[in-house]
Amino acid sequence: MIRSTARDWWIAAMTLIVALTFMSTSSNGQVNTFLQKPFVPTGPTSFDTVGRKASEKLIAEATDALEVEIDPTAYIVGPGDRFTIRFSSAITEDIETVVSPEGYLLVPKGGNLKVKGITLDSARSLVQERLSRVFKGPIGIALSKLRRFKVYVLGAVRIPSVVTATGADRVFDVLHKAGGIIDTGSVRGIIVLREGQTDPIRVDLQRYLSFGDKTSNPTVLGGDRIIVPLRNDRNTIGISGEVQQQSEFDFVEGDSLSTLIRLAGGFLPSAFMDSVSVVRVDERGTTLNTITINTKTWAKDIYTGRQLEGDIPLQVGDRVYVRAIPKWKQRAEIVIDGEVKYPGRYAITPLQTRVTDIIAQAGGFTEKAALEDAIMIRTSEVKIVDREYDRLSKLPPSEMSENELQYFKTKSREVKGVLSVNFVDLFEKGILDNNPVLHDKDSVFIPAKNLYINITGSVRNPGRIVYKSGLNYMDYISLAGGYGFRADKNATLVIKTKGDQFPASSDNYSLEPGDNILVLDEPETRFIDVFTQVLTISAQIVTVFGVIYTVVRLR
Repeated sequence: MIRSTARDWWIAAMTLIVALTFMSTSSNGQVNTFLQKPFVPTGPTSFDTVGRKASEKLIAEATDALEVEIDPTAYIVGPGDRFTIRFSSAITEDIETVVSPEGYLLVPKGGNLKVKGITLDSARSLVQERLSRVFKGPIGIALSKLRRFKVYVLGAVRIPSVVTATGADRVFDVLHKAGGIIDTGSVRGIIVLREGQTDPIRVDLQRYLSFGDKTSNPTVLGGDRIIVPLRNDRNTIGISGEVQQQSEFDFVEGDSLSTLIRLAGGFLPSAFMDSVSVVRVDERGTTLNTITINTKTWAKDIYTGRQLEGDIPLQVGDRVYVRAIPKWKQRAEIVIDGEVKYPGRYAITPLQTRVTDIIAQAGGFTEKAALEDAIMIRTSEVKIVDREYDRLSKLPPSEMSENELQYFKTKSREVKGVLSVNFVDLFEKGILDNNPVLHDKDSVFIPAKNLYINITGSVRNPGRIVYKSGLNYMDYISLAGGYGFRADKNATLVIKTKGDQFPASSDNYSLEPGDNILVLDEPETRFIDVFTQVLTISAQIVTVFGVIYTVVRLR
């Protein structure tokens, strides 16, 4: 009896051990399976082609988990970074390991490796070299998850705050998360205070933004304090003339003439590089002297970082002037804006390039383009003075003759400089009879489709109503709450987007998106009031075109 009981207890214990072993293996998956296998050292091996391919495959799989692209030669490894190590043999095994707070990476069968403060490339090489001593076969090493930490952003930023950053973020990225630098903040005088370092790190983001100098936009570390000071208007240098960006910049010790030209985006083709002037002034603005530099040899080397012949250091208050080549002929260009794929400025050949050519250069229209409302403005004709209109604008309507009144009303609806171009005929019907050539500084504006009907005048709820095909003017008046108290139901006008007017009850028009429905007051209303209302609507139309012109004109 006693023997039987002991035997039963022994069987139960063995069964329990087997079950626990199985559960442990199943719950921990491949990691435990790998760790339970006998690890037989096979001698050192080099990081061969097969190993590189394994790493590349592993990195590609891990990329989905990363939020940003990183440079392995620049990325500094730190606590919290997660790595995946892949051993490829008969069975592929993946192991994940994290850099400890002390900066060590636990590598199975490889021990603890100090990786804090070294580049990702160096960390991979270190792990590869250690594992190659005990494992023969391809080994892949990939950074699978970036560490996160806090960075303090203070000073002249929109949202001074504590920002969550990653090991791949740079100063610019962190400042962006804090809303960016305010207008009065210094872009070139940023300071980074780092734990364990006595001297602050000085950051010149203008150098990074102007010519891509990454050293001026360092990566951040946990606990960094980024301080953006206010600009000192007395601590500036300036440049004007034939450069890409005429501006004033904060002065930084070590700035030279070439630095300022690079910050300004370089010379324009029209720049007279033989004679660049540096005007040196004192604190009161009095000119001390003028230095003339021949920068003609700088054209090829301005962005190389090489020492440039004749370069001189600048001082606070220096102003640089770059003259234009005498009789330089500017290239002819136009502006195209609105619903095209690539709005912007385009070079043209005056009196040769046509409207269809420039639309093609701009990538064609977007789906939102309202071709029926597209306009072309000839800026050279905008300033032409209409003396008759100016004279009539000073007279009250009662003193105008019928012809003068009609002329004044017509000219009030006219937008100066607008050419009559039927974009629907040109681009939808292929009718090229009116495909005008372009002049220098012409503007083309393609508005978005207006999906509203505007209801004004004597209705209960004036405003915009969503356009619906098939509705007439009475339908829209009903949607606007019906006629107002003093509305004249027989005196309703439809004013088209181009300014044409029709009695609402006529059959000479069709309602289209963007049209205006004006409900006039009852008959006893004075003519001048009606005239004023009509002119108000017309003025609104003119204002719209005026805004369009302001947006697209060349400055």
